[in-house]
Amino acid sequence: MASKSLSENAIRAAAIASLVTAGTTILLWYLAPSTPFVTFEDRVALHAHGPYMARLWVNFGHVFVALFAYAITAALLWSRRPVLSALSTVAFAFWALVEAIGVAVLIFTVNGAWRASYIDADPDARIRLATQINTFEGIWDGMLFVILVAFLIGTGALGAAMWSNDLIDRLMASLLLLAGPLTVISIADGYFGASWSVWIAWIYPVLQPTSRAVLAGWLWRKTLLDSPQSR
Repeated sequence: MASKSLSENAIRAAAIASLVTAGTTILLWYLAPSTPFVTFEDRVALHAHGPYMARLWVNFGHVFVALFAYAITAALLWSRRPVLSALSTVAFAFWALVEAIGVAVLIFTVNGAWRASYIDADPDARIRLATQINTFEGIWDGMLFVILVAFLIGTGALGAAMWSNDLIDRLMASLLLLAGPLTVISIADGYFGASWSVWIAWIYPVLQPTSRAVLAGWLWRKTLLDSPQSR
């Protein structure tokens, strides 16, 4: 068997999940608006913006599929480095939970209720809705900071747990660890005015899909190496 606690089918499912997230990562990047919605009126209209709403739905599913792939990977590394594997699982679970909650609120409450009701609301209702919308936008900024920090911890711990003398392990570990500087750049750009978005635009759409595609191969390889035919 591939593992004492994991079946080959579970690992293969995780490999497929990781490959799916490589695709959804690309989709999330290219569904992002090419120009920022700066004014309040622009942001209110987002509830009727097809690519934006599609991106939210893709994002909601993406985090759960990615969490499954990361959790299976951490489980496979448990016997090698249990503390780092556990830390990565907790961090990724926190990342997925916070992001899923935030995205669900954006889909159903901010866009489905508040923004959709704003145009036809009376003046008093508009004031109330504007306050609610602006308040959640601030809350979402704080949630995104937590999401980025959790992802930074998760990828760092998983990359460190995967590091070994095996060349494929080192390649996968390196890709995971490279997400660390990219996440730091994202935090510095989004929250500390570093103006490094050009680096994110160049690196993210290459590194993250590649990392998840390689992880899919790493997981599938585990089933081949540990199968009875390979022994």
